[in-house]
Amino acid sequence: MESASSLSHHELYTALRDNKLDPGSFDHESHIRLAWYYLGRWPYDEACERFNRHFLRFIIKAGAESKYHKTITDALLQLIASHFEDVQCRSDWAYFKQDAEPLFVDAYGLLQRFYSVELLESDMARKEFKHPDVKDMPEPYRIN
Repeated sequence: MESASSLSHHELYTALRDNKLDPGSFDHESHIRLAWYYLGRWPYDEACERFNRHFLRFIIKAGAESKYHKTITDALLQLIASHFEDVQCRSDWAYFKQDAEPLFVDAYGLLQRFYSVELLESDMARKEFKHPDVKDMPEPYRIN
């Protein structure tokens, strides 16, 4: 198993895709980094589908299926993609991290700008994507 922090972006993607990532080394930043990588490589809908498929397979193998939250995952993908209008955010990880700092500092708090805690903590939101109930999220920038 490979440690997430020691891998390049492409190596991290390959480890997730091939289900060879060490679950103990997979932290929030690794989650965001992978989503950023997927969103920068494929059109938005395809990137989301691939990310969800690979990520869900990874957490099932790790025995952590109960941690998967569809609404939080998809909402974070949307928030990450909303930064991609700035081409430097799509291509420069360090620049993206600085530009999207709230995603790294308090992603759950950031989501509460758009979702009520009641909705985020609901079983339904965990199992299927739910649209925000507080205010609309920024649109994802869609690359071709």
